[in-house]
Amino acid sequence: MKICIAQTLSEKGNIQKNIQNHLKFIERGITYKADLIIFPELSITNYEPQLAKALATKAEDKLFNPFQEVSDQKGIVIGVGIPTKATNGIQISLLIFQPNKERVVYSKQLLHEDELSYFVKGERQNIFTIKGKKIAFGICYETLQEAHFVNTIKNGADVYIASVAKPQNGINKANEHFPKMAKTYSTPVLMSNCVGACDDFMSVGQSAVWNAKGESVSQLDATNQGILIYDIETEQSEREQLTIDKGNLTDLDVLFQIYKTAKDALENNKIYQWTNNYPTSSIIENDLKDGVLYVIKNNDRIIGAINISENQEPEYKTIDWQFNDTKVLVIHRLVIHTTSQNKGFAKLLMEFAEELAKQNNFTSIRLDAYSQNGRVVEFYKNRNYITRGEIFFPERKYSFYAMEKEITKHADLPKLHYHQDLRLQNLQAQNLMLQFH
Repeated sequence: MKICIAQTLSEKGNIQKNIQNHLKFIERGITYKADLIIFPELSITNYEPQLAKALATKAEDKLFNPFQEVSDQKGIVIGVGIPTKATNGIQISLLIFQPNKERVVYSKQLLHEDELSYFVKGERQNIFTIKGKKIAFGICYETLQEAHFVNTIKNGADVYIASVAKPQNGINKANEHFPKMAKTYSTPVLMSNCVGACDDFMSVGQSAVWNAKGESVSQLDATNQGILIYDIETEQSEREQLTIDKGNLTDLDVLFQIYKTAKDALENNKIYQWTNNYPTSSIIENDLKDGVLYVIKNNDRIIGAINISENQEPEYKTIDWQFNDTKVLVIHRLVIHTTSQNKGFAKLLMEFAEELAKQNNFTSIRLDAYSQNGRVVEFYKNRNYITRGEIFFPERKYSFYAMEKEITKHADLPKLHYHQDLRLQNLQAQNLMLQFH
């Protein structure tokens, strides 16, 4: 059984935007074949006690239907944090979505004294059986109370998951308490914490996993969104914290090797899309100098890149493009390291490019795809890129399809998984964090 812990940045009170962010992280968890994904405390609204009464809702609210649909379609159990309405007040809850089952609510049973003015206590401890394992949940303050942990063990829990919103002093306590509980009761502990401003404090991530011996298995950093995946049977973990930002000249050697390895892999499949003269180290170097090559990193390791600019190849003049030439963004040299392919990273780079186009009022995106690389052509078609004609480049026997997609400016609801707290001017993207949003 694989459990996914999400470390997210939620926007204060912006339920719709936070739901979209959650869905992106769920998609990432599914990529790693997770059976269960859990989000931080009050993740849908952010931890905002003073807003809880106004934002509280019922488990059956249609607003959460997208979670149930994903759960049903992909067979994944999902736990999101929301304030829920109870007969005697508002509760801090995890809303649990299980495939083809009714939604279940687990509500925080032990409240911190600061929460008593806003919330009422939950009444019982739910235990969920997932893939043969009994899973118990705790929410923030109560997870640091040994009595709560012991009660879950008495109820037969095999795994304990803490959904929290903690500043650094709270994380320090957790780093002492959870390994002790895990070792004492031979029970793995997983903690999902958020990042960013919450109420009157800053939450500092560091979501983590401890095995049944109390040993630290893995931990995320203190500032970025990401996911941790833990396999209960094998005790193996995977970590994903993604960033997309402009590449630096210091990245040149690593990037050139990624392109070279990708070229060799294509040729092994008899796809001669790139040549010894394209892309060269000097081409990549110029991309970096011009500030048009964006790199995607996972845990600070470069795993891919994409050229995003307004520079159109001379051959593009032969194509009868549909959309206005005055505001066109062009994609070139999209590459993902061969060891990181088939995990959705190319899709993330294209979402990044399309969001960049929207925020800067471009009317369309243009690109070319090698006609003999059917997988790539299909990838762009699935993203609604339309073929407008064919062009030929030197040293290639076969044509490239000239493709374009109309870009329509979105409303105030980005459907992306990277943090949009940025100011983009003339494509100057600064430290754009994937959130997967």
